[in-house]
Amino acid sequence: MQLPFLKKTPPKPNREYFFALEISPGIIKSAVWTVINAKTQVLSTGIHVQWDNATDASLITAVDQSLSDATSKLDASGKISPDKAILGLPPDWIESEKIIPTRLQLIKVLSTKLSLKPVGYVVTPEAVVKFLTATEGVPPTAILLGFWPHFIEVTLARLGKVVGSHEVARSSKLADDVVEGLSRFVGIDLLPSRILLYDSGLDLEDIKQQLLAYPWQAPQTRLPFLHFPKIEVMPSDFTIKATALAGGTEVAKAIGILVETAPPEPEPDLGFVPADQAESLPKPAPIVESPVPQTPIRKFSLPRINLLIPLIMLILLILLVFVFWFVPKATVNLRLEPKSLSAQFDFVAGPDNSSALDVTVSDTKSAPATGSKLVGDKATGSVTISNALDTTKSFPAGTVLASPAGLKFALDSAVSVASASGSAGNLLVGKASVKITASQIGGDSNLTAGTVFRVGTFALTQISAQNETAFSGGSSRTAIAVSKDDIAKLRSDLSDSLKATAKSQLADITPPDHTLLPETIKYQTDSEKFDHKEGDIADSLSLSLSLKATALSLSLTHLQSLVDEKLTSQIPAGYEFSGSPQYTFTAAKDTLATQATATLRPKIDPGQIIPVIKGKSATAALTYLTSLTGVSGADIVFSLPLQFLPLNPSRIQVNVQ
Repeated sequence: MQLPFLKKTPPKPNREYFFALEISPGIIKSAVWTVINAKTQVLSTGIHVQWDNATDASLITAVDQSLSDATSKLDASGKISPDKAILGLPPDWIESEKIIPTRLQLIKVLSTKLSLKPVGYVVTPEAVVKFLTATEGVPPTAILLGFWPHFIEVTLARLGKVVGSHEVARSSKLADDVVEGLSRFVGIDLLPSRILLYDSGLDLEDIKQQLLAYPWQAPQTRLPFLHFPKIEVMPSDFTIKATALAGGTEVAKAIGILVETAPPEPEPDLGFVPADQAESLPKPAPIVESPVPQTPIRKFSLPRINLLIPLIMLILLILLVFVFWFVPKATVNLRLEPKSLSAQFDFVAGPDNSSALDVTVSDTKSAPATGSKLVGDKATGSVTISNALDTTKSFPAGTVLASPAGLKFALDSAVSVASASGSAGNLLVGKASVKITASQIGGDSNLTAGTVFRVGTFALTQISAQNETAFSGGSSRTAIAVSKDDIAKLRSDLSDSLKATAKSQLADITPPDHTLLPETIKYQTDSEKFDHKEGDIADSLSLSLSLKATALSLSLTHLQSLVDEKLTSQIPAGYEFSGSPQYTFTAAKDTLATQATATLRPKIDPGQIIPVIKGKSATAALTYLTSLTGVSGADIVFSLPLQFLPLNPSRIQVNVQ
């Protein structure tokens, strides 16, 4: 016999440990949790490690450090090594209740490298709301503010439900950023007067003081706060505990280590009353027989059960057939892989397949002159030429005289200078006066009196010249003039404008059933006239230009026949043209080298596909669809949570992308 107080204790099962991993923008948090006494409990938390929020290498390193720290705090021997993890993810990682593909790829790489088995995920703000509900006992109504390096996460919770979440880029004015985030919630009559702050390792106390100093109820904020909000700072491990306890509870239920037990039902009252209470019960009332009224009996009949059941079953069957025939709908999206096909051939222009076109265009254009030129007057004066030679010397007009500084002067007229006379000790040189003019303009040639000049190639000891009075009249200034670049640019600009006009006019005169061949357009200058030449002193330059343009237009019918001849025979089976082919031409002397390029798409006939896939499972239908020629991928969208296509062909739609 086994006594009640000696009941055998059932063997304690091996406890299973789990990771909680919070991936936030720029920060990684972790914890180890398990189920103890039918409750989810956090045993240890890891260090917070930063990551670059982009690359898998940075994510793997940060997660490995945080998880290693969490396990070492729990068990330094390393015997406890969880491999299953519940993930806490930011809202911008989720789209249409699914993890976006780029972030999902990060999680896959992380799981492979660290041998982790993700068993589920929660969105961090939603986990925080659920955690607050569990810890405070009432569904919270509050504003949650998550502060990250580059943005603020603003979440509005009402009665334990997340109304919405917005991200606002951070600036130097945090309060204004929060106001912007709250303003994005449309149709909110009253905002909660409770604000909770959580972070990525920032100084939340400083942020709290900034928010407390903000006039939340001022008219200019236009925020519907009933009272000045109470602002609370959550501990740094608040979000990871929320992820572990809120998300972990659901995971534990799903895998069967946490079972919800219903309260015991009360034992039925079998009518037993203790002896000490028997006398206190009231005595039973005497039974009084009442007369039964006599009423006429009306006859009625119930439908026979054997006819009612088949009728109900028939109605249900008809209803079921109606629902399965007309209600389900499936949309099949096919992604096609186009092909490119090209061919080269020579085209010989002739009167039967082309037309010669020509137009003449002309215009006048002006532009400001940008060159410069030195202008002015040359210095003039008189010199006396001395001849120390024993022969008479004659110098024609234009003979060059040079000053000691290298300035050039020319004789205005011819002059003859007599030879020297006398003995060597008493030599008398021949002299003659003549007027000279500077070869260059400018005041530099206004030389002072007494300047000695070399005459031609003679040495100064043989023949020299000297001015007895200073030269005068030399001056210079810089004036605007026409440059070579001005002429070239004006010619280029006007020519380009006329070419565009000529091309447009050629297109206008192209016959309706022809196409203009731009590669055959040739331009020829008919006339060109500038109002100034290079070096002229002028403020502007004007050009009158006339161009003649010639080109060929090609018969579209002839071109299409050539393309059909060259390309149609090369089209693979199951493909067809997608749009019109594109052409490029290279003009030669008598022929056009033609390059025709066409895009091909698979021939897809929904009328042939739908009868094959109707009623099939999604897997079988996708296998068939991806086996079709040119189909690179396919997906099926169901209107109901079914995994087979409707039997009714009219309820299947095929879209080709």
